[in-house]
Amino acid sequence: MSNQIVIEPEKGWLRINFKELFEYRELIGFLAWRDIMAQYKQAVFGVAWAVVKPIFAVIVYSLVFGKVAKLSSSGIPYPLFTLCGLVAWSFFAESLSQSTVSLLNNTNLLTKVYFPRLVLPLSSLGRGVVDFVISFILFLILMGAYGFVPFKAIIFFPFFLAMGLGITLGLGLFLSALCARYHDIKYGVPFLIQMWFWVTPVAYGLENIPAKFKIIFFLNPMTWIIQGFRWSLLGVGEMDWQKMLITASFSIVVLLGGLFYFRRMEGTFADII
Repeated sequence: MSNQIVIEPEKGWLRINFKELFEYRELIGFLAWRDIMAQYKQAVFGVAWAVVKPIFAVIVYSLVFGKVAKLSSSGIPYPLFTLCGLVAWSFFAESLSQSTVSLLNNTNLLTKVYFPRLVLPLSSLGRGVVDFVISFILFLILMGAYGFVPFKAIIFFPFFLAMGLGITLGLGLFLSALCARYHDIKYGVPFLIQMWFWVTPVAYGLENIPAKFKIIFFLNPMTWIIQGFRWSLLGVGEMDWQKMLITASFSIVVLLGGLFYFRRMEGTFADII
């Protein structure tokens, strides 16, 4: 009697085999590294683009919003204020874009080889992590240049980072599964992210928003994540813990909802993609 290995899916839509995911950690790392290298391999400036992008963004936003529009930055130098927002936003935007198309970009692998399907959206976070680390290092350098020191509230920074990661991963799981069935999603997500950016206080403070429009910003979870970044790193503004708890709850719901939908569709990916 020949030995056979029978691969069966985990029962339940939210059950995750963490042991199996850990066993495939090298695959996650390899795919993340492949995506990072693919982004910069043929670029003239290579990885330097990851440094140039946030620097130019800070310069443009500081000129447009700080000098031309003369918007307030809560008493913080505008470049530092803006870069703090970009640290959070760049991770969210890049990771969401990549995770949405993670299944489509690996169709050949997905349809021919078995591995936990969660490997693909998880590995797609690699480019976002690289952008985040580089932007955060630039932010720390700029803090030093302006003579700022971290506030005691920095101990809460991992909490806000975890909230952002939960929303990003949850939306990424949902959109990647949806994109496997409806390929047009990959064209709509960049537009959604662009529109989302303009209703998120990345390059300006909430105090600049007219009262009649504030409800739109208050309902935006990324508003409070960026506010949390600025409060914990720069000591800007009062912390509204009620809104933060609502955002944290929303982050958990989005993450569980994304996992729920991904698990529900997981068995059909190879057939519909």
